[in-house]
Amino acid sequence: MKLVRREEFKAKNLIMPLILIITVINPIYESLEFKYEFLFMLSHYLLVLSGLLIGYKILRGNSYYSVLGIIPIIFWHMPLFYNLAGAYIAYRILDNITLLLGGILIGSYIPLMSTAIKLGLLVLWMAADSVLSVILIVEWPNYSNSIYPFSPWPLSQEVLTGIVMFFTMTVLFIIALVKILKSSTFKLL
Repeated sequence: MKLVRREEFKAKNLIMPLILIITVINPIYESLEFKYEFLFMLSHYLLVLSGLLIGYKILRGNSYYSVLGIIPIIFWHMPLFYNLAGAYIAYRILDNITLLLGGILIGSYIPLMSTAIKLGLLVLWMAADSVLSVILIVEWPNYSNSIYPFSPWPLSQEVLTGIVMFFTMTVLFIIALVKILKSSTFKLL
């Protein structure tokens, strides 16, 4: 198995991921993330998406890579670690790096996945994101400074964050579903 596909290692395959990374990893955006929770959550989507694109276009992994890639995504969305990354730059750096790497690992296996696995993972992702967006919309205090005093975000920011999250995941879901169905021999009965 070749991990790096040299024939695909072209600058054009890195343009969009690099644009997304630079969008969220820069001093201006980072400083705004300390004030606005929805920007912090949006950065998670963009970093994982950047990684997915890099992994998908350039690398080839296996199912273990995918499982390893999911771990940091789950980890950084647990309330304590979510708030630590929101409050402290050292945690934020770890959050950014591991979310990007997680996306790369998952993306490296996508071309080798069956349509059923792609659809299954898409449904699991939507279910998990739906739960988290609802948790934020109903203002569950664990993702705010109500429970973690060091968190930069008040409870009042959770509704907007949940709505932004729901909108973002819906758009990404539709794009991914269309791509999966177009690129496979999967036929709806």
